[in-house]
Amino acid sequence: MLREARENIAVADGEKLLQIADFLCHQTPVVRPIFECVKVFVRLHESGQFTYARHPSDLGTTVVAATDISSRMKSIERRLAIREALEEVEFRCQESWPFSPGSSSWILVEVLHPEFKIAAAENKPTIIFRKAVRLSSKGKQTSTPLLERMFNSFKPTCLEGNDNGAFQFIADPAIQLSNISGAGLFSDFREQVEGMLHLTEGADFLTAKGLKTLSSDVVNGFIDGLLESNFEMPLHANPGFYFHFEDSTYQIRSRKFSSSKEEKKTLPAPLPVFGIVR
Repeated sequence: MLREARENIAVADGEKLLQIADFLCHQTPVVRPIFECVKVFVRLHESGQFTYARHPSDLGTTVVAATDISSRMKSIERRLAIREALEEVEFRCQESWPFSPGSSSWILVEVLHPEFKIAAAENKPTIIFRKAVRLSSKGKQTSTPLLERMFNSFKPTCLEGNDNGAFQFIADPAIQLSNISGAGLFSDFREQVEGMLHLTEGADFLTAKGLKTLSSDVVNGFIDGLLESNFEMPLHANPGFYFHFEDSTYQIRSRKFSSSKEEKKTLPAPLPVFGIVR
């Protein structure tokens, strides 16, 4: 899969962890919510056709059509949803696509649909235009200020007539976190982290013998408190968010959501019901 590298703050060292926590609690940063979705990279092939990529093997010179990408879905319902979404992108965005046919610039789209629900709340049919990138043959993503400007100029054009299709088009949704300096979450977290750093004499307490469980509980308690302070949805249904800090991209997600997602993935399929019109 072509994935963006994101670090979990639960594996950051103590000092870095406190810097990130201070940033999230006091700097009101803009962050990107995470959705249960199917991610697809899109570009215009030199032939003028749209071509798609989800794996490094899709990055060759041949056209990977919407039917090719959608056929990889396990269920018929998901295949139909992906195919319909990508065909709508082609129909509505061909004339305003910001990059010329044959360009090596791709746009990442996230397809939301009720068929993709696992643990989070059900999403309406939506296509998110997330970002523009260059992809190396191994799938490494890079961007430039020029790519970002071209992507930003494309978004308003593409969103015109947003109510005309089966899918709503949205450009890179983001939210601004609240300043929760008076809630006590950061001060309690800092006190606990500094206590563990003192016990380990500044060493990595996340892997220290006898502190693994405690440190995990402390970090995940902070994560849960941060999510509850900024979102109304329950932790087990919240996929979390990601954000940029210094030179890295980090992800915030409650382990309650991760556990809920794994449990629902392993549930046996329901028995077929006969004699009922659905």
